[in-house]
This record gives sequence, C-alpha cells and structure tokens, in this order.
Amino acid sequence: MLEEIRNLYENYDEKGRLFKDNAHKTEYLTTVRYFDRIFKPGSHILDVCAGAGSYSFYLAGQGHIVTAGDLLQHHVDIMKTSPAASKLADIIACDVMDLSRFADGSFDVVLCMGALYHYRNDNDKRRAVAECVRVCKPGGVVALAYLTEIGCLYMELNDDASNINELLKYRSGELEAVFTATTSETVDEIARNSGLEMLHNIGTDGLIYAAKHKLNSASNEDFDRYMEFHYTICEAPDVVGATLHGLWMGRKI
Repeated sequence: MLEEIRNLYENYDEKGRLFKDNAHKTEYLTTVRYFDRIFKPGSHILDVCAGAGSYSFYLAGQGHIVTAGDLLQHHVDIMKTSPAASKLADIIACDVMDLSRFADGSFDVVLCMGALYHYRNDNDKRRAVAECVRVCKPGGVVALAYLTEIGCLYMELNDDASNINELLKYRSGELEAVFTATTSETVDEIARNSGLEMLHNIGTDGLIYAAKHKLNSASNEDFDRYMEFHYTICEAPDVVGATLHGLWMGRKI
C-alpha cells in the first residue's frame, strides 16, 4: 500500500490541488474558516499529514507555531524547498502511526488531514487517531479529515454509470483502491472512543462534486455568494453524510 501511495502522490500536483478550481477551493476555504474560528492565537500545531504544506503554511502565516510532517519524503522535500519554509518551526518525515518522537501532550492542535483517506480497516484508523490524541494537550484540538462512501461514489461514477457495480464496493469495504472511503458515523465513533468530544463535523466541500461543472463556471461574485450559502449548510447531517471531504474536529477531554 505504501508504494501505491508513493506512486500516486509523486505523480500528482498535491501542492496545487486545493486551488485548481472553485470545486477544490471550497474544501480549502471551509477548512481554514474553521481553523481561524477555533485555534487560539499562537497555538503550537502538529500537521502530521501535511502533504505539500498548504494548511501548514497558511497557519504559520496566521502566527501559529507549526511543525509540518508527512509520510512521504516527496512531500517533505516540497515543503523544505518552498520559499515559505522558514515560517515553519520544523519540517519532518513522520508516520502518524508512530509519533513516539513527541511526548504526550506536546501540541495545542494536531491535524490529521490525509491519513484516514488511505487506511483500509478501522483498527488502523483507531491507532492513527490514538497517536494524534496522545500528543495533543488536554483541552487541545484534534482535526481528522476523511472521505465518505457516498461522496466517493458520486465523484468517480462514470457519465453513463457503467462502473456502478465496482463503485458499490465502497459500501461493502471490498474496493481495493489507494483511497478508502468511510462514513461520518464511523469517524465520530472512533474519535469519541479515543478521548475526544466533538466540536464540529463538517462537509468541507459539501455536495460540490455533484455540481462541480456549474460551480467552476461561476463568476467570482456568484462563487462568493455560493460559499456564504455553503457555510450555512456544511454541518447539516445530510450534507456531511454525502460530502466528499469530511472534517471532524474535537477537543481532548
């Protein structure tokens, strides 16, 4: 699986993914909106699945003290060669499954913004979340990004629905793919049993992948108006259940 993940991201523009069009910007804009609302000024933050560093660099620019890490050396190298690299407290290669380099309660905020996209069984998800919770201070915040089964199905469905039988395996857990879908209920159960109380469960890109062509054709003004509408519905349970990208945020008890 690690080799599949490495091959995927080494041939993918992760740095530009969140900004390539309106549909993708919806996820980014919603996520940072919640970060700005919840994180205390000057927080010590561990972004353990930082990818190319989009959220790490943003948060550092907001005055937080950010350690950015990623499983893939490819992403670590991208962050280290960025003109903004000096804004980060540290850039490291790390595995969310083993954060033993950090003591218990080291950070005010821990972000896990990608690992749950790839673990195929819930025990691996629990282990990853447990490590995030361990290195978070009591009263601190843990953020867990995930992909939903319904969102993945609609995103990957062919125009003529000819691949529906294969995609329905998302519902049964049988689909062998680099990306792994789950449900908001599963993430909520894992997070709560790991010692977190929920603050927000957000459909960061809402139902955008069912209408992305319409939104990508929108004027800047209409897109801004859409986003204001999106912010009013992105925590509605029916939206969270069908979003592509979900974000569960909770406080360590």
